Amino acid sequence: MSLEAKFETLAIHADAWQTSDVAPPLHVASTYKYADGFNDAAARRAGLLPPVDADYAGPLPVGDEHIYSRLSTDTRRRAETVIGALEGGKAVTYASGLAAATAAFLHVQPKRIFSSREGYYGVRGAMAIYVRTKPSVQVFHLEEEDAAAPYVFEEGDLIWLEMPQNPRGEVYDIRAYAARKPAGATIGVDSTFAPPPLQYCLQAGADIVMHSCTKYFGGHSDLLAGVLIVKDEQRVKQLFEDRDNLGNTMGNMEAWLLLRSLRTHKLRVLKQSETATNLATWLNSLITGTCCKEDEEALSIVERVWHGSVPGQPGHEVIKREGWGYSPCMSIQFKSPHHARLVVPRFKYIINATSLGGVDSLIEWRYGVDPKIHPGVCRFSVGLEAFEDLKADLKAGFLEVKALVSSMPAK
Repeated sequence: MSLEAKFETLAIHADAWQTSDVAPPLHVASTYKYADGFNDAAARRAGLLPPVDADYAGPLPVGDEHIYSRLSTDTRRRAETVIGALEGGKAVTYASGLAAATAAFLHVQPKRIFSSREGYYGVRGAMAIYVRTKPSVQVFHLEEEDAAAPYVFEEGDLIWLEMPQNPRGEVYDIRAYAARKPAGATIGVDSTFAPPPLQYCLQAGADIVMHSCTKYFGGHSDLLAGVLIVKDEQRVKQLFEDRDNLGNTMGNMEAWLLLRSLRTHKLRVLKQSETATNLATWLNSLITGTCCKEDEEALSIVERVWHGSVPGQPGHEVIKREGWGYSPCMSIQFKSPHHARLVVPRFKYIINATSLGGVDSLIEWRYGVDPKIHPGVCRFSVGLEAFEDLKADLKAGFLEVKALVSSMPAK
């Protein structure tokens, strides 16, 4: 169903289906009865029966009927319809975000890949597997580009941008890369950390947008899923065909949970973004000289706040120019790795756990899972708790860990 409606209306009605159920039903069947006329339609396509003429009164050739759940289900199709409408393209879902990223690499078949040497280590691993199967593929890192001698992109290149980038939230200028991209090259963007309505990467010039739906689209820390969104009809057709053959399909239960979560997506993400922006301002206040006297001791262990709302953050001006919103996820860089290591389990409401995007606030010492990251950095995913409660929780934890580290013997 095609609708011209606002974002929150599309989240609820873009998948309007011919059913009397107000809430989408959960279908768990793995296989379906063939539709009437299925075999005849196959025979006609193969030339074993004459083609249908104007006087034919039998069953019509099979169209959208389901056959096997790896190929299609109602619930998964509905979730894809909604995500496509929200992002402004056509969506293909997968069993996880990494499955979606891998599907993108296999689909594009790049001869050269341009990407950050940082970002999510899982996607770096998926990229390495692709390169292992094609030893001729060259990988170039965006951090090493010389402004005096910029990269010259060619047909067959993949420019892979993760933005905001895990864990510090750097944002790239998609339009600048799109202006340099020749025909036959592809821009892929991992937009997991800032889904629409916070940013719209297809509109800015991306060819493929990827999300780990486990994060903000799912929003409740209870499902694994991924998605690719494209505009080109041939590309989406090929992605569906590839998924059917690779078998990296999202399950029925996950599709149902995802569709449920999409209904409230905008309400959740905008509130999380607002709270995160307010917390980033407070966390950065001692650095900017705007800190209240009673907060100075707690904030004295903060070295830097990495968030799109902070002036000087890589990509801050891009976000402002595009009119985008700020991610609900940030990183706090502490003055000592021991502050970062010891603070994460010391909160009342903020949970020491990996992942992001859920209604519960989560914090993680990122060096513990990715040693490429500075050991003083903690990634902080802001949930739906009250700003005042999270601020008080952070302050108490900072004060406790400051005293603890101060009492540690010097090396």
